[in-house]
Amino acid sequence: MRCDPQPRWRRTRASCVAAVVLLPLLLACNAAGEEAGAGESPKPPAELRAAVDRVTATTGDLITYEVEVERDPEVTVELADPGVDIAGFRIVDLGQDPPETLATGRIVERRWYQLRADLVGAYTLPALSAAYSGPGVDGGDLRAPEIPVEVESVLPADGTEVTDIRDIKPLRRIEPERPWLLWVGIAIAVLALAAAGWWWWRRRRKGDEAPETPRIPPYDLAIQELERLRRTDFSNLRELRRYYFAVSAVVRAYVEGRFGLNATDLTTEEILSRLGGLIRLDPNQARRLERFLVATDQVKFAAHLPEPEEIDRTYEQALGFVRATRPSDEAREEPASDLDRTEKAA
Repeated sequence: MRCDPQPRWRRTRASCVAAVVLLPLLLACNAAGEEAGAGESPKPPAELRAAVDRVTATTGDLITYEVEVERDPEVTVELADPGVDIAGFRIVDLGQDPPETLATGRIVERRWYQLRADLVGAYTLPALSAAYSGPGVDGGDLRAPEIPVEVESVLPADGTEVTDIRDIKPLRRIEPERPWLLWVGIAIAVLALAAAGWWWWRRRRKGDEAPETPRIPPYDLAIQELERLRRTDFSNLRELRRYYFAVSAVVRAYVEGRFGLNATDLTTEEILSRLGGLIRLDPNQARRLERFLVATDQVKFAAHLPEPEEIDRTYEQALGFVRATRPSDEAREEPASDLDRTEKAA
């Protein structure tokens, strides 16, 4: 026979007390969870963020400035290019990543700029603003905060100079220990000179016999390069910037070969200051060249993103200048370019 240490009525009373104490706690936890779930606000139709990979750098360091837009698929965001407003920095490179679709269905678009500051000081990347709209969505404005960046000097903070340079050691006379080495060196030098003379004589003889490669005239070379550049993929930002550097180089090389001005080694300001001394260049063509160089420099060095009509106008300026300044002995019929075929079709 088993003896129960506690009567049954006591165990029942203890169970009732536990239920009375735990039931309010469970109800309170459930209510808190429901309130927390109800307090979560839905995301806005679009969000704008901006960040840098470092807020403290030294002169000459590269700083990556990234602008990110997260939006619903049916929403469009109009974001102005901040390139012209990034004061105090030089834009070394820029680009745009392909859109990314998140697991939630929202789309993320990123632009990035590589900046470099040459002067010490405190800089502020400006606040960005954008506007969004879409079907069934009330339009609104987005704003990303300013970002402070500190550029420090590479020199020590206390201004001390490096003083670990040692003094020059006194001259010491070196006496030759083996005089016969001098005669061996002289013999080797004589043999080397003889071999070099024989090689030069053979090369000159072959050069006299080999026909000279015909040199492509500057006009023909410029036309060929412009036709090749016309097939550039202008939807790619990096290819677009390379196109503007290349088309500028083609026109500069043509000016150098046609007029004898070393335009490939001069800046735009230096070229414009010397155009008046070119007798064979008409003043109207000089002004056309000036407009072309200024337009390409805005894309090459000022981070200007040209519209499609600006790209076509730049190409027409380059092609028109080359054709208008063609020498008279090269005035022969040439194959039609892509621009000519487009104009005839129109």
